[in-house]
Amino acid sequence: EIQLLRRAVEIYWNDLDNTNSDSNLSSSKSRFTYQRKGNSEAHLSDVVRYFEQHHNHHEEEKLEVSTLVNKLLLDKIYPWIRDAFLSKESSIHNDCGDNDDEELSLYIYDAIFIRYNATEAENNIGAGQPLHRDLGYVSVNIMLNPEEEFQGGGTFFENQLLPVVLNDGRDGGSATTAAAALPLKPLGPGHAIAHKSSDRHAGSATVGGVRDILVLFVAVAAGSSGGAPAWEVNARLKSTARSSSSSDSLNSSIGDQLLRRVRHHRLAIQYVLDDGEAWHYLGMALLDYHNYLQYEQQEDYMTKDSIVLRLSISCLETATAYTPCDGRLQNNLGIALERLVEFHLQTSENNQNEDEMTILRSRIATAYERSIQIHSLCYQIGCDVKADYESVCLNYGLYLSKLDNFANAIDILSLVATEDGDDEDERDDD
Repeated sequence: EIQLLRRAVEIYWNDLDNTNSDSNLSSSKSRFTYQRKGNSEAHLSDVVRYFEQHHNHHEEEKLEVSTLVNKLLLDKIYPWIRDAFLSKESSIHNDCGDNDDEELSLYIYDAIFIRYNATEAENNIGAGQPLHRDLGYVSVNIMLNPEEEFQGGGTFFENQLLPVVLNDGRDGGSATTAAAALPLKPLGPGHAIAHKSSDRHAGSATVGGVRDILVLFVAVAAGSSGGAPAWEVNARLKSTARSSSSSDSLNSSIGDQLLRRVRHHRLAIQYVLDDGEAWHYLGMALLDYHNYLQYEQQEDYMTKDSIVLRLSISCLETATAYTPCDGRLQNNLGIALERLVEFHLQTSENNQNEDEMTILRSRIATAYERSIQIHSLCYQIGCDVKADYESVCLNYGLYLSKLDNFANAIDILSLVATEDGDDEDERDDD
């Protein structure tokens, strides 16, 4: 069965490679979000559709692939997800407006074959995917080839760093911690790993050979009353908030766009209170609104600006309680706390005593240092976090230089210095 799936996608990929841009194949361009050199992907629906369009040559494969996929879902995947996830979340029935004794329907909203080819990767890390979250309820990662055919790889979950973060990095180099943070792999071809789609994870770098997987994104259908699960409404609200500012830029003011982002993320939190990502996004939307108020300097803007800035920091700190291992979040918290120091120095609030300012500066240093620590560990594990790592090093180094702490600033900025001068041109100086 595994060989059938691999053979089907190989035929599809080979035909794509041998067909020019005028091909009528349904998917000559991938819809996958994270496209990079060394990665190949094919949506399962496109592979099946390909065999339907070329049935004269591949009638056997078309019938076998369709039958196998249906059998896989009905006999293996759906029962597994019901037992491992749905059975432990009775509240999801209420989210959908269903009774507890009514069985919810599962469906696949997307399925992707992914090939990580280390020999084609253009970076010095390998072929993989950065830290991200999936849409859907559960993601299922099916291993398609034996581990003897590749080196590295696997799925790394951000929360695997939790022991290090909770211990302030004191055991960051221990063998136990290092083993706990190793990327996870299925037991072998045909085996799988399933996880909540909202869990932030990465495709750890494949550093040798070729690794093939099939990823199924499973969702829960709305109930008979038409209500969608809370997690789905939450995800769609966050997605809409990210896209609305660009689409409405010609029809509304910047302030209106920012407030729309704030409202969307507040609604998302109402649906899933412990969503650290939504709290993070809300905090950043408020921070951007703070910047807008400072630029506009409307009447009574100082009072409003102070409230907005403190709300932003409060949201970011709440996010750290739910997602303590997010290095980007710690970096953004450091930035927001820096803005608060600047606000104190620029306004009448600069009468705070020195002890309070010392505590505030200590919080800034802690946020930046924790971000650097998290990104360093992620890099060691095989995650491509180069841009995020350089960003926090630059932010922290510049912050220390403002305090005339030049020796430590040089140490931090040296972390992003490389012997290859070409890398310097690629850095984001923001």
